[in-house]
Amino acid sequence: MLTFNEIIDTFSRINPLKTVVREESRELSYKELEINGTLLASYLLKLGISKGDRVGLLAYNCIEYAEIFYATAKIGAIITPINFRLTAKEIIDVWNDAKPKCFIFQKSFINIYSILLNKKIINKKQSILIDHNSNKFECSVYSNILKNKNINIKLINNLSISDDDWSLMYTSGTTGKPKGVVRNHVGYYLLASITAVELSISKEDNALIVMPLCHANSFNFFCAYVFAGASVSIYSKKSFEPKHFFYLISLNKCNFTSLVPTHYIMLLDYIKKNKSKPKTNRNFKFMISSAPARRDTKKNILEYFKSAKLYELYGSSESGWVTMLHPSEQFEKPGTVGRECIGSKPILILDENKREVKDGCVGELYASTPYNFSHYWKNNRKTNEAFFKDYVTVGDLACRTKDGYIKLVDRKKNMIISGGENIYPAEVENILGSNENIKDVAIIGKEDNKWGEIVCAFVVLEDGINLSEEDLIKWAKDRLAGYKCPKKVFFIKDNEMPRNATGKILHKELRKMVRNTND
Repeated sequence: MLTFNEIIDTFSRINPLKTVVREESRELSYKELEINGTLLASYLLKLGISKGDRVGLLAYNCIEYAEIFYATAKIGAIITPINFRLTAKEIIDVWNDAKPKCFIFQKSFINIYSILLNKKIINKKQSILIDHNSNKFECSVYSNILKNKNINIKLINNLSISDDDWSLMYTSGTTGKPKGVVRNHVGYYLLASITAVELSISKEDNALIVMPLCHANSFNFFCAYVFAGASVSIYSKKSFEPKHFFYLISLNKCNFTSLVPTHYIMLLDYIKKNKSKPKTNRNFKFMISSAPARRDTKKNILEYFKSAKLYELYGSSESGWVTMLHPSEQFEKPGTVGRECIGSKPILILDENKREVKDGCVGELYASTPYNFSHYWKNNRKTNEAFFKDYVTVGDLACRTKDGYIKLVDRKKNMIISGGENIYPAEVENILGSNENIKDVAIIGKEDNKWGEIVCAFVVLEDGINLSEEDLIKWAKDRLAGYKCPKKVFFIKDNEMPRNATGKILHKELRKMVRNTND
């Protein structure tokens, strides 16, 4: 099987002038990507970066990701994209764990660069600044590296093989300290191949990558479209703007994007407020990723984009894609995330004794995909805990319907136990989310002397809506068992809901907020 750079080399020879990746200010053909990536690979070798070394990357979405992907793949290095939303302390923790030998960063993160320098974690000689033309920061300048035309790129040998580890990506850490997830070239090749089949990707397609490339979702879709000989457009603004999103879709004739439910809510609000009817290409493919979307959100997407196809994806950094809900199933199988992606073994729903539960019963979900991760970086204990034979778990609770569809119930570590009863926050969130006055909701447990835990709701109301805690609890009691109903409601603004870069609500942060209240 081919490595990332070998895929690019192949298309560079077959179709050298075709644009493979673009952003607002720059685009690269397959041939240009091969040349620039090889120049960068040569420079990394000069810095002493060798096979198996980690290359740390801290940047917002930008076209340079493609060149860095190529260069690391060419020399057998391991690309380590760092989540730009992490605090300085969290970045240092990641750095100390991964121990990259090179740091590539944007000027937006010059403060992080300074902190790492002061702590003597990195040195100037092995640091590369992406988007700056001067060397006032006393490190290498990315653009200057690509200007070195004295290098004969044909003499730079490919040092990687398909079994080599290629990426080290840290989990979002919604339930604890982030873990480094390692995947090899074979894994990416197989994941890309199966994605191409599931989505019927052709060479004429163009995907818009919106979610951060430092996360597995965008990384995986980027590879899938590039491996298929298609094109990729990168959304490089620091924040999501619906108007700009529609502009890029139209400008680059994109026909696919993967977004989290929050993005879709923002798009729908924009359309509603501006009374606009933005257009997409015929048979445009929308993917819902990272978190389940409400039924009304899905309905509104298809109402505005009548020719679009809507997919929903469940997966993890560890297992890649696990299940997919296809367009024809969106309303036929409500509340499910589809069935296993092709090429995977049947999902196992296991109890605490690793025995399969009956259909309809809740257990821990284990997935066996052809592209399961290799291991957690330097963490054998966590790796062993994650694997059961060749199956992997990330702690999600689920059940299987009689016709084989998977329903996600919740994360195991988010489960609330109140008066001896197990309560799954996702179930309560789905019910409260069906209230037309509620824009977004998150459920957590709060310590209670009597019950052990009580149910607390964090609620974002639709614009212009006033709703009391008493009225909402009363409304919930008509739809939920008493022990599942919120005992406390916190009304917050949309921008106050803590999320990670993929749009997942950080329940851990909400629990901190509750502990800091006097209620």
